[in-house]
Amino acid sequence: MNRAGTLDKKIYSPSSSIIFLQCFLFAILFGVWVLPETILIRHLCLFIGATISLYTIFRNLSLFLSKHALPIWMIGALFIWVIFHLTFLASDFDAQWLEFGTIWKRSAIGFIFACGLGFALNGQLQSTPDKARTSKKILFIGFALPTLIYWIKFGAGILVVRYGLHIPELMLLQPEATKYFVHKSAYVFFCLPLYAISLGCLYELYLKGNLLSRYAMMYLICIAAVLLNFIIEKDRNGEIYALFLALCFCGLILKDQIKSFSYQKILLGCLITAIPVFGALYQFRNNDQWNSIVSDARIAVQIDQYNNWQDQATLKPPKDEDGRQISGTNYERIAWGTAALRLIKQNPLGFGLVERSFGRLGKKVWPDAKLHQSHSGWLDFTLGLGLPGVFLLLGAGALAWYQSLSSSSLAQIIGGWVLASLFLSMFTTELSQKVYIDGLIFMIGLVATLNLRALSD
Repeated sequence: MNRAGTLDKKIYSPSSSIIFLQCFLFAILFGVWVLPETILIRHLCLFIGATISLYTIFRNLSLFLSKHALPIWMIGALFIWVIFHLTFLASDFDAQWLEFGTIWKRSAIGFIFACGLGFALNGQLQSTPDKARTSKKILFIGFALPTLIYWIKFGAGILVVRYGLHIPELMLLQPEATKYFVHKSAYVFFCLPLYAISLGCLYELYLKGNLLSRYAMMYLICIAAVLLNFIIEKDRNGEIYALFLALCFCGLILKDQIKSFSYQKILLGCLITAIPVFGALYQFRNNDQWNSIVSDARIAVQIDQYNNWQDQATLKPPKDEDGRQISGTNYERIAWGTAALRLIKQNPLGFGLVERSFGRLGKKVWPDAKLHQSHSGWLDFTLGLGLPGVFLLLGAGALAWYQSLSSSSLAQIIGGWVLASLFLSMFTTELSQKVYIDGLIFMIGLVATLNLRALSD
């Protein structure tokens, strides 16, 4: 057993073998979280991880009294709000009860797992840093697994086409509406963290002057693997978020150069940043949807004049003043977002469902509309749990992110980079469903408990 001092309190962490087990469970969970037909594996990882975490949390209960534990309390308040909404504000009790027993049950169990893992890593980082390095490597493998699995499937598909090999369907990239299909939005949520971690680790190597090490090459390969994933899947959300994170990386390097000018650091930093920037520019130049997004938006926001967005399956997008039919993707997403904002104003407490509240509320205003999601995770979540719900979730994550900036190295990487990437992905990607809320709440709990030690010193 290990104890790490924090002022007049102690952080309890279990033996390193238990912590390694928790890290392995996380790695497996994160790797298969979005894959179809893996619910048994996911539930086993969640339940075993949460069970192990309970004793660690119990031994560290005093730390919850710290003001720096506010993100944890806010997530706890979110669960209370969900119960209150179900009990007193339910618009469709049966549907909300079903969701309560799936999404929110998994989120609560995952939150327990995350808090226990965070406390365990927290204590291990200070008491046995050599073993903590092993834990970090296991965590990194976990974050890399979704991208690795994608490329294994991609390579298997090439073998099938070229050599006619018989490979199980679950090992191949599948088209939509098939059993093992994975939507491209899932790759944004579960692959972007690897990209973010790699940038964060490269920045640490940059500060130490070790950008020519083998680790730097590994991180560059990870960055390229994620970017190629987005390019092959033609996912504009992933591309723009990758570019934004790369610009943040550039900003940090520029900030460092103000303090200590170095031609070598500038050159290496520019070379690293060039990979995502050129990848994004290539996509912008070869994707007409980017070139017309401003003109398309002028029409898309006029949701009362143009109602094509209400039934995208049968109605084509409208034409602009020049007679050009605007991009369907641009039109639908901007129009849906505009409609969602109107519905939030009319329903500030939300409908009650994380999934498809946009369609339920939209039916009341536009009875003939065939709507499902607004394609913005944050808007959909607000439509579901209202302004109080999004305040608690977004506030907890933002506070945990801010605290991580002055926390330990591991907390800075997972909080400052991974959590930021997940929050970004929620803006314009349809992530208010399935396992995405589970994953986001898990990451907030992990970062919040990682922060507690450093902030109490």
